[in-house]
Amino acid sequence: MKNTCALLLICLLLAACGGDEGAESPEQAATMFLEALQSGDREDIYKAITRAEGESFQKIDDRLDYNRWDDSNIEEFKIVGTELDGNRAKVTVLITREIDDKPVAAEELVVCVQERNRWKVTFSASSKTFMPSGKKPD
Repeated sequence: MKNTCALLLICLLLAACGGDEGAESPEQAATMFLEALQSGDREDIYKAITRAEGESFQKIDDRLDYNRWDDSNIEEFKIVGTELDGNRAKVTVLITREIDDKPVAAEELVVCVQERNRWKVTFSASSKTFMPSGKKPD
């Protein structure tokens, strides 16, 4: 009985901490975010960004009944640097996008913050090129 109670307590503590959402490092958070954008997987995108932003996007997307993340044009990415400042990090990423049927490479910024001891991406401070249109296509 003691072992069962101890196991239950551990499970509850893990659930209260948010489980494994987020990343252990800013680089891992940026990678999770960019891979989710590439795949267009809404749930993975919401898990990779801060809770408040994820909940906000999810409410809008559910109300509009479409996936705004389907049109990502990110072909490849490579992390080229990280600048850490306390619980905030700026991750510089070389992104290759397909624009007018041609690959175009440019450095972009993914900003991460620590949320409940895990790293997540914040859209509000990251490069605006990651933000898809908020309008449902006709």
